[in-house]
Amino acid sequence: MSNTMIKIFIIFMYLSNKAFNAYIDYLNKSYLKKELPDNVKDVYNEEEYKKFLSYREESRHIGLIANVISIVVTLALLVFNVHALLFSAIGSLNVYVQYLIVVSAFAVLDLIMGLPFGYYDTFVIEEKYGLNKSTKKTFALDALKGIIIEIVLSYALLVLIMVLFSKFGNIAILLGTLAMLAIMVLIMLIVIPLMRIYNKFTPLADGELKDKLLALCAKYNITVRKIVVKDASRRTTTSNAFCTGLGNRKTISLDDNLVNAYSPDEITAVFAHEFAHARYRHVARSFPFSVFRILVFFVSLAIVLNIPSLCTAFGFEGMNFFFAQMLSGVIIWPLSVLLDIVGNYLSRKHEYQADAFAAKEGYGKDLISALKRLNKDALSGINPHPAMVVLNYSHPTLSQRIDAIEKIGKTSEQ
Repeated sequence: MSNTMIKIFIIFMYLSNKAFNAYIDYLNKSYLKKELPDNVKDVYNEEEYKKFLSYREESRHIGLIANVISIVVTLALLVFNVHALLFSAIGSLNVYVQYLIVVSAFAVLDLIMGLPFGYYDTFVIEEKYGLNKSTKKTFALDALKGIIIEIVLSYALLVLIMVLFSKFGNIAILLGTLAMLAIMVLIMLIVIPLMRIYNKFTPLADGELKDKLLALCAKYNITVRKIVVKDASRRTTTSNAFCTGLGNRKTISLDDNLVNAYSPDEITAVFAHEFAHARYRHVARSFPFSVFRILVFFVSLAIVLNIPSLCTAFGFEGMNFFFAQMLSGVIIWPLSVLLDIVGNYLSRKHEYQADAFAAKEGYGKDLISALKRLNKDALSGINPHPAMVVLNYSHPTLSQRIDAIEKIGKTSEQ
């Protein structure tokens, strides 16, 4: 296959991916006109639902503009072989320095393209609809921290790939998979320290809520290392909670928006759901699939690395690790979609199981109340298109969750 045909094929795969995503987005937008399921009609009143539709349309519109600009810039980079030209311009430097410069350059380019839209979305759209709590200083610091973390992680992954494939050839598929798994476990161990980069955590005050959380943990012989409150209100009106830690020693984190606005029973219901993920070891149960996804990534990368013409078609003199990593994601996007479908399906099963645990603990009604409030506070869509759910939703829809919780409640009453 000629270099021209290879370039056309890669660009076609890139554009087909964008077209597919745009079509799913169109289906989801059109589905908003459907009548809401009966069990979620009370989430928004008529005026509030108009507000949600308006917010969703404005947010979607700015997202579409950002996406179009990103596509145009990416096409220009590919058509005019900009990646190869950049590497050629710094070709006299040490190879590791070259990769650091290129990774940093494209991270900065992404920031430059996305920052104006992120700013507008945060301080115009979200501000208009009462969702934003962030200051311009916090926004700027988050952007700075984000690009530093992106550069560090992207460069570290690139160096790992380069070293393993250079020294071990295709055996790097297995070695790379093992290395990524080790990194995943490490991240699980240091979730809170990592989140401290962006947030502050303070101990939960003594009282009814703390007593309820500790009682639920004690019932299942779980040792609580600490219960902390995250300052989510510095940025948003939305709320969340999670339970982290390996084995029977857990750390509980609650957003301050949750603690300040929800009843102790609603918060305990939300926590019971998160607690169930830890109790049923959902992360561990998802591990085999995670291993498979990482393996697919390294196999696809190895295929690209073994076909140098995929890089030379875009102006490189031979194989290039940075460009090969990018190409592998473009080429296998249909397989990635299939993996997303399977992964989201497994995740939704775990979410149903976690909801069922909370309901069986007697918090079914409180969980339903909390879920409705959480969706309303975030101006979340509560009636997505089925295709959007299958492809992109790690959680069942709100209506589906309520149906499942209510069935458990009826079963318990019998």
